[in-house]
Amino acid sequence: FNLPKNEVWQMGNISAPVFGSATPEQLMGRLQSLQPDPTTKAADPAKVKAFADANPEVLIQGKYFASQAVPASYVATNYWGVHGYGFSNAKKEKVWGKYVFEPVGGVQTLTDEEAKAKGPNFLFDDLRQRVMAGNAAFNFNLEIAQAGDILTNATVPLPEGRKKITLGVLKIVAVAPDGTGPCLNITFDPNIMPAGVEGAADPMLRARTAPYAVSLGRRIVEGSKQ
Repeated sequence: FNLPKNEVWQMGNISAPVFGSATPEQLMGRLQSLQPDPTTKAADPAKVKAFADANPEVLIQGKYFASQAVPASYVATNYWGVHGYGFSNAKKEKVWGKYVFEPVGGVQTLTDEEAKAKGPNFLFDDLRQRVMAGNAAFNFNLEIAQAGDILTNATVPLPEGRKKITLGVLKIVAVAPDGTGPCLNITFDPNIMPAGVEGAADPMLRARTAPYAVSLGRRIVEGSKQ
């Protein structure tokens, strides 16, 4: 978001309330356990299981996705920031919580059979149609943390039923080309925040800046080839 006073707020939100690892080290270990064996060309099931048994947090996100129905639209599903953030007002009063973008029209899902009948590109086609019709908007909500809630581990969601306050409404008014659109030059680094917003002491959040910068460089190079 480009804000007043030349401030920028970047985000990288996902359609799950949790991330797949609690720390950079855990993420690296998970990826290493999934590396294919040179001979079999597949991951070693024993290594995958051993790491997951020792690090059960890496399975939480996958279990969440497996429990969810197919989204009916990109603009009919929730998107979470997964990390904890503190928000301060002009009086220096601060609240902590985790934010989520929730569709104004509510969450909508499909059965597996309904999704298959729509074809492989229905989500992209639906997005364009909804944007053209002016039906693509999200409430930007902050779930307020209470004492004892965990804000420094992105594999742990806030408990259900936490109070929410609406910070604003996000309206999508255009769809840009993937390879050449304005998104190409954005890092989506969640550590780039405006005054009054700060990230929690979450090691996974703090570790994102460097690899996101590398990703940006690679996207720009690949984008120039298209």
